[in-house]
Amino acid sequence: MESLQDKTYNAIYSKIMNLDLYPGQQVSDKQFEEEIGVSRTPVREAMLRLRRDDMLYSLPQSGTYVTRIDLKKSLDARYARQLLESDIAQSIGTSLTNDQVNILTDVVDEQTTASQKDQIKRFFQMDNQFHQKIYEFADKQNIWDWLLSFSTDLNRYRLLRVYDANLPMDRLTNEHREIIKAFADHDASKVHQLVYSHLNLMLSEQQSVLDKFPDYFTNIK
Repeated sequence: MESLQDKTYNAIYSKIMNLDLYPGQQVSDKQFEEEIGVSRTPVREAMLRLRRDDMLYSLPQSGTYVTRIDLKKSLDARYARQLLESDIAQSIGTSLTNDQVNILTDVVDEQTTASQKDQIKRFFQMDNQFHQKIYEFADKQNIWDWLLSFSTDLNRYRLLRVYDANLPMDRLTNEHREIIKAFADHDASKVHQLVYSHLNLMLSEQQSVLDKFPDYFTNIK
């Protein structure tokens, strides 16, 4: 059963990752007590844990703030994921079943619907689910979980990318559909190529996101 401290930690963590709390925003224990409906002790314990996890930071005589997105950490996580995911996808490129292909198609259909309705958080949720399914189908769920553990900066960046109106959401869904077609054709080398290229988008789109949200980042070269 989830402890009160874990519940509080997870609630604040979700607010940070969903950008309900924006990078650099000042926060307080009183604010979380009211928003989450818990007492001061679990809030303070959760905030201490979030500071250890580098999700919050405090300045003397100033207050506590949401950590800005570290661009270098985002790029490093993207690099690791690009290499791993393209190889993992290739490893199942000739063996995905029709049912598994249909599951991926259903996910992208939901993602497309979310895009049409401008449901940005739902769109991002489906984006993550599409990629997670590749690891699941390859029996590599542990690697997905491990990648998530050091991808907090990357995932906040990825959500900001969806909020950037200059970068169309259908670019992502179209590329997902190309990946699905390669899986359906059992073309493992094409799967590898498409996934590798898809996870390279961050590099070509990076400047647009930085220009749109200049105050949300740190460690920009």
